[in-house]
Amino acid sequence: MKENKKGYLSPIQSLDFYLQNYRTLCKKLRLDRDLVELRDVLKRDVDTSIVKVLQDSSYEALVVTDVEKKIIWTNKGFPEMTGYPKSFAIGKSPTFLQGRNTSLETKKEIRKLLKQQKRFSRTLINYRKNGEAYLCCIDVLPLFNSRREVTHFLAMEKEQMAA
Repeated sequence: MKENKKGYLSPIQSLDFYLQNYRTLCKKLRLDRDLVELRDVLKRDVDTSIVKVLQDSSYEALVVTDVEKKIIWTNKGFPEMTGYPKSFAIGKSPTFLQGRNTSLETKKEIRKLLKQQKRFSRTLINYRKNGEAYLCCIDVLPLFNSRREVTHFLAMEKEQMAA
């Protein structure tokens, strides 16, 4: 085969370059869509510190609960990750995703940390709609109103692959 001496990119090298840009664009578009929906749900702007956290995160799913820990919104990544439609999750506690192998100790820790109203991260076993267990990393942020009262919790979730 004749060697290319003019320095052209091969189609494969070109595809790698565009694939990386495509992923970056998809992440930005997903974030933009999530922020629009989040503003609608909260009926206010999202604090710039929260926007920065979302930009820097590699979440798969977003879940917003009220202070009673009932789900009021999920993004499109939630059904993709869990198998449950958004309509099924709304009004339920995120605990519906837990099951027999979910650590009781981790569940207690999460309840305690929610009461502290500070950001925290934990990993726990959740279950998809089809019954399959998966390791879920959650990063939970309290959302405050203008009077610095917690009104909601935002959970960024990502499946952790087994080692």
